[in-house]
Amino acid sequence: MTFPSNQARLQSVAGPKQARSEQTLARLLDAAERLIAERGFTAVSIPDIVQAAQSSVGGFYARFRDKNELLMALEERFHGEVEARLGRLLEPARWEGLPLVLVIEAAVRELVTVTRQRQRLLAAFLHRALIEPRFRADAIEFRRRAARGFAELILGREMSLAHPDPALAVDLGVQAALALMQQHVLFGETEAAGRRLGDGDLEREITDLFLRYIGARGNPALPMAPG
Repeated sequence: MTFPSNQARLQSVAGPKQARSEQTLARLLDAAERLIAERGFTAVSIPDIVQAAQSSVGGFYARFRDKNELLMALEERFHGEVEARLGRLLEPARWEGLPLVLVIEAAVRELVTVTRQRQRLLAAFLHRALIEPRFRADAIEFRRRAARGFAELILGREMSLAHPDPALAVDLGVQAALALMQQHVLFGETEAAGRRLGDGDLEREITDLFLRYIGARGNPALPMAPG
């Protein structure tokens, strides 16, 4: 599956598209994401963003009506970046002849890493999705594209899955992994069996959960995938 490039211009942003304007837009988005990571979305104001971006209030409103539209552009950019990374990760030639466990380990490591690095930004997306249909629809479509990418790679391999409906299993497996990390974003941690799970614990357990659910045969404990 070919994922869209993260270099595509953002469709959710109004205003001129000249190179200088694109640079201003990038500064606004970079500044907003940096401030959200530091303080959280609700604690960041438009003047804060404008000052950090070395832009102007007029420049902000030429592109966004409010912070909600800014967040929508950040979500679109984030999805583009992640999908570009997934496209490289799920390139079939990269995994030719290698066991499925290595594919899943690499994908789960990417999921856990992105969640940890951009937790507050993801929290803003999740909270907004609860009240804004557009955010919710975008999140669902992103999940569908990710699941299709995994399905094309996994189901295209010559292997046997014990689950009676492999396509369903892969889709639900992706949803389960994403849901667990969304919970991690909302609560700030993942706790199970009376202890807090670190990144390594999450990577190991989500990988095993996914492989067992889809019924991957021959699931040996293999070394992590090459970087």
